[in-house]
Amino acid sequence: MNNLNSQRPFLFQPWIVVACSLVGASVYAWCIIRSPWAGAGNFNLSGSLFYDVSIVVPIVACLFDRIERRSELNLLHSTFDLMVVGTAIGRVVGNVPFVSGHTLFLTYAIISTRSLVVRIPAIVLLTQAVYLKYFVWHDFVTSSDGIILGAISGLVVLKFGRYVEVGEVVRYEDRLVV
Repeated sequence: MNNLNSQRPFLFQPWIVVACSLVGASVYAWCIIRSPWAGAGNFNLSGSLFYDVSIVVPIVACLFDRIERRSELNLLHSTFDLMVVGTAIGRVVGNVPFVSGHTLFLTYAIISTRSLVVRIPAIVLLTQAVYLKYFVWHDFVTSSDGIILGAISGLVVLKFGRYVEVGEVVRYEDRLVV
């Protein structure tokens, strides 16, 4: 593991990615706290401070992962990345029915990346999102749809969304790299 980290550019070292992710979440939290619509409800487990701010960590880490691996990813992978993130963001800024942006993105991120810096917070936050959606908000439809669509998208990307160069030939890689 240390050998892999020593070969990585400084910007993609795990501690740099974690630090940038935490800074991004902190800036977003500061914006929420300073906003005129911030109220006492923002500070409970299901409030926007804990539910919405926390997802910034795996989003930023996933962005770093995609930039670091940009030479390994093909057009299909990038298209699925844009579709999943676009749909998840669409839940916030528009009206995208029947799918939870949190469960969609988090499931997709867990399956489609090999970075533990993305996977670990994504697993923790997916657990939080499922708990809140199923047991607090009693929303079984959007969370289940998000998990199913995220899993399908992630599996498609694992199977067809990466290529590796072998000499002069480019071939699809069929195995999961963890």
